[in-house]
Amino acid sequence: MSVRLIAADDWRPSSMMERRLLELEKEGHLCPRTSSSWPEWIALAADHRKPRPPRGYVVSFAKFHRHGLGTPPSRIMRALCHHYGVELQHFSPNAITAAAVFAAVCEGYLGMMPHWDLWLHLYWGELFNAPSGTTGVRKPVRAGCLNLVLKTGKAEEPREYIPVGLTSNHAGWDSQWFYLRNDNDLFPDYTGRLISERPKHWNYGIVKTLPSWLRPILDALNKLHGEGLTAALVKEKRRASARETPREVEAEGGI
Repeated sequence: MSVRLIAADDWRPSSMMERRLLELEKEGHLCPRTSSSWPEWIALAADHRKPRPPRGYVVSFAKFHRHGLGTPPSRIMRALCHHYGVELQHFSPNAITAAAVFAAVCEGYLGMMPHWDLWLHLYWGELFNAPSGTTGVRKPVRAGCLNLVLKTGKAEEPREYIPVGLTSNHAGWDSQWFYLRNDNDLFPDYTGRLISERPKHWNYGIVKTLPSWLRPILDALNKLHGEGLTAALVKEKRRASARETPREVEAEGGI
């Protein structure tokens, strides 16, 4: 069935006042502010209705940092922005989680840096347009249009990878936005552009002929799967690390 797109809704007013960002900082999810003239993050007034970040800042969300986004962004996070051609606000919370779990599995269980070819073998980009309440009519979203999902081609997940099973309940997350300092311009600049159609390169299929170097890695992933490792267990270990050693969690797979 064909789908007709209508205009996107406006941004939801930000709910991330200073008190809530200080909580994120205390939990170890944000760097402490060290400068009043060039702060690591900027809280917004309660009536701040549309992002207009100052030069050198991007729009981020509390959920992103609780789900594994670090600062400065890791190489895999920068690669994701470049490959999918997106800005930070285009990621969904589950996309951030998927990338953070992938990095944690590579570093904490496979003993290697996150490998781009392995990512492309396992994942693709899926575009989210919001329902409008009318059948066959949807609307672009200003935040969270990119989901990163396991390639299947069938009903089941790739057998080599651990079960992911990410939550679908992120109610209110898109009102939890604030300004994050973009050190060394490692994130793409914020422009606020909408993505209403999925680019073709988001939809690459599973590699049919695997390179020889990839097979042992997939075998190791398959073994982890068989031993019962899941994304939920990886996330719980990461949360425990964050509680014990705030701001050092990037070493355990933050992105």
